[in-house]
Amino acid sequence: MIYGLEPTRMNCDRLFNLLCLYGNIEKIKFLKSKPGAAMIQMADAAAVDRAVTHLNTAQLFDKKLNLAVSKQPEIMAGVAYELEDGTNSFKDFHGCRNNRFSSPEQAAKNRILPPSSVLHFYNAPPDFTEDSFNQICDEFELEKPTSFRLFSGKSERSVSGLTEWASKTLATEALAVLNHYQMKSTGISLLLMLYLRHCWT
Repeated sequence: MIYGLEPTRMNCDRLFNLLCLYGNIEKIKFLKSKPGAAMIQMADAAAVDRAVTHLNTAQLFDKKLNLAVSKQPEIMAGVAYELEDGTNSFKDFHGCRNNRFSSPEQAAKNRILPPSSVLHFYNAPPDFTEDSFNQICDEFELEKPTSFRLFSGKSERSVSGLTEWASKTLATEALAVLNHYQMKSTGISLLLMLYLRHCWT
């Protein structure tokens, strides 16, 4: 269970963007009877424990999150409704390619960290710049990072780097909104998905 979600800014995909750093997500359901509350079904109990440990009391869109283990062992879809942004209140993520713990090799690449002011981005187009990132932040009414650094990558298909915000809260908001954001590279018929994750500060 997660409480304290800002109803105008959060939906199933954005909640997935935040929680997928701690384990595979199977289903997410917002509760109509409790605005700002949602149930998340993860692939295993360890993933739930990691999410609760690292995100409980985190600040997000002027709200304090409250995470706890649910008494229900499974989410039943039930009757879905429309969230404030027009998206569905229920979504099934089972088998989603954006889940990051689908194999032991894939799981080993993940660093389990609490929210920080620094985000690592990767899989961005080769022509990606600080201005590109700032434009995306403007598009979603997010605060811009205070610093931006590109790594000297070996790949011609994508680039990676670090961004830092003035606070953990602002970085976590960017993570929830921009993780898995799809971008098209200039002059390349390739659709890339921007991946984000927390880094040590």
